[in-house]
Amino acid sequence: MQDLIIRNGHLLDLAVGLDQVGDIAVENGRISRIGSLEKEKAGQEIDAQGCYVTPGLIDYHAHVCYGISDFSMPADLACLPSGVTGVVDGGSAGSSNFEAFYRHIISDSVVDIKAFLHVSNVGQPTHDYPEEMNPDRFNKHRILELCHRYPDTIIGLKLRQSAEIAGKYGLDPLRKALLIAEEAGLRLSVHSSNPPGEATGILELLRPGDIFCHVFHQEGSTILDDKGKILPAVWKARERGVLFDMAHGSMQFSGLVARRAIAEGFLPDIVSSDLSLLSLYRQPTHSFVYILSELLNLGMDFRQIITRCTETPGRLANPDFTGFMHQGAPADLAILRVMNHEVRYKDRYDNEYMGNRLIKPEATIKNGVVMFRQYDFL
Repeated sequence: MQDLIIRNGHLLDLAVGLDQVGDIAVENGRISRIGSLEKEKAGQEIDAQGCYVTPGLIDYHAHVCYGISDFSMPADLACLPSGVTGVVDGGSAGSSNFEAFYRHIISDSVVDIKAFLHVSNVGQPTHDYPEEMNPDRFNKHRILELCHRYPDTIIGLKLRQSAEIAGKYGLDPLRKALLIAEEAGLRLSVHSSNPPGEATGILELLRPGDIFCHVFHQEGSTILDDKGKILPAVWKARERGVLFDMAHGSMQFSGLVARRAIAEGFLPDIVSSDLSLLSLYRQPTHSFVYILSELLNLGMDFRQIITRCTETPGRLANPDFTGFMHQGAPADLAILRVMNHEVRYKDRYDNEYMGNRLIKPEATIKNGVVMFRQYDFL
């Protein structure tokens, strides 16, 4: 007898070529069988007819350094109700407080947590004032020590490069951060809204694999030219391997920029939320699946969206990635329903637009255990 069988769902994991209606069985916390399992019995069964069954979603940029960073949110409470079983902290902690983050939060979380380490020593402890951006004060020795000590947790370095944060230092913090990232052998994620100078100045410095974060912002220099088209330098950066992360957030996402980019075929490489206590369950961000729904209404296909919050972050975080939904893999799963539902959006730039579809999370399974289930999904 299996521990759990999810029946009649549309199984979707394009990383392993799975895109079909079927059943999936779980035993001892791992996927035991996939296919037509009418004759199999289980201690618990879920009828997922009319729903997608996907890998547990991965939010590649959020703030979950709860209790250390005053705007970070509790990972388990924020993630599991949205089908998220893995989250990457977007640089809440720096070299001075990362080990407190690791010992008191990461090690004790149900949701899998990995992290970008902020190059500024204390990370982003508060939104009341910006972090120290003097590149001479970045503690390279300590950063490298931590990256070598926690190679399975620290998957990159983080820098915020907005003009109001970098101030008089301009692009010098970025240049110094890239040198440290190169020595650490890690990618760098760069917060890029309202950059000092042109956005192309940041893009020209980034290496293949580095991340241009908040790609759809609408403050200062953006990815669009004065005619609303994607800048040639943006296409060139993508061609040489620079990655573009949506990182929605409450202050960094423009529906106008996103719609124009998507219509031109420029999709984000990574779909992430930048959720924190400042935006969780509040407009315009609300929750991870609410953000996915917004992209659905702005023109992205459901499969394009799911790939960018499952397979893509899976590959970025794990060089030995082989997909999620196969026999023997940990049973981290999300059950999602795409509903017809009218919704009105208004972003922080006062762009207003309507949508007619929402993605509803019906259940979240972590290591074979149902950790969340809608009260009407019985």
